[in-house]
Amino acid sequence: MTWGDFGRRRGDSRRDGAAREGYVTIDTRFVERNHKASRKGTQLMAITRLTRLDLSNLSAWISTAMPWLDKPAASLHNAFDPIFGQHGVPIVKDALYGTWLGHPLHPPITDLPIGFWTSSLVFDVLEMEDAADLTLKLGTVSAMGAAVTGVAQWHDLQEMESPRRVGTLHAILNVSATACYGASWVLRARDARAAGIAFSTIGIALATAGGLLGGDLAYKLGIGVSRVAFDEQEAEWTIIAAIDDIEDGKLHRVEVSGESIVVLKQGQAIHAASATCTHVGGPLDEGEIDGTCVTCPWHGSQFDLRDGRVIHGPATSPIHAYETRVTNGHVQIRARAKK
Repeated sequence: MTWGDFGRRRGDSRRDGAAREGYVTIDTRFVERNHKASRKGTQLMAITRLTRLDLSNLSAWISTAMPWLDKPAASLHNAFDPIFGQHGVPIVKDALYGTWLGHPLHPPITDLPIGFWTSSLVFDVLEMEDAADLTLKLGTVSAMGAAVTGVAQWHDLQEMESPRRVGTLHAILNVSATACYGASWVLRARDARAAGIAFSTIGIALATAGGLLGGDLAYKLGIGVSRVAFDEQEAEWTIIAAIDDIEDGKLHRVEVSGESIVVLKQGQAIHAASATCTHVGGPLDEGEIDGTCVTCPWHGSQFDLRDGRVIHGPATSPIHAYETRVTNGHVQIRARAKK
């Protein structure tokens, strides 16, 4: 008999004796295994919670928990006010808004630095140094355009707390990412490649975090999305008002099937279009008239009521314009035929 056999038999006899005497015996090996399993389960649950963070309320959390962002927001707003403020050059503002494009210019421009920087990362992994350095430089240069067009889209949102604060943090992260890539550019040029790769790795992480907030701004807060995108236009002739109720030369607001319509009578001509500014929903019926154009009272977007097109931003999407006619003393409208 070995000492191991003796120990096992001794342990068995003790458990048998304890059982006969009415005691509860505990297999310590079983307890230890279950304890380890429980501990691993707890750790797994913690990791699961960490990897399944509730990001659906990220913008609301930032808006509530980071009021300090208001100070850099004010500084950024003041720095760019000569360009995007009331005294800015309209043609420059419209070009950077994307008025000519039909939607904000910022989103497609951001594809350039993201694409170039991601390519640089891949080339670094593949040790293709020339390609990695070239795409890094292209990404860093194109990031300047993304920054300016981003400020253009954000500049007029100062009275909206969540877009103001989330947009500011988005900018801070992306500017920090660009700075890291700028440092990487310099280090690579000085043959400090390892340090340069370290900085670019930090940069791609910051840019990814900034992109996450950019998604919140666009898809959660709706920044850049037309405020009339989902309005259904009246396809059939629909009465909206008596002709005598519409004063000549003044904007008149009516509600038709849940959509707000602004009507302008100028002599025999009657124009009707959406009363909601596509930028952030300003009431166009409270705006100023200039010929057949109306200027939003909130941020100065200007639309032509004859066809709904944008004359000046920050709006980039047109409003819905309607065909009009007068029948039996009543103004009727219907959706324009799509070209």
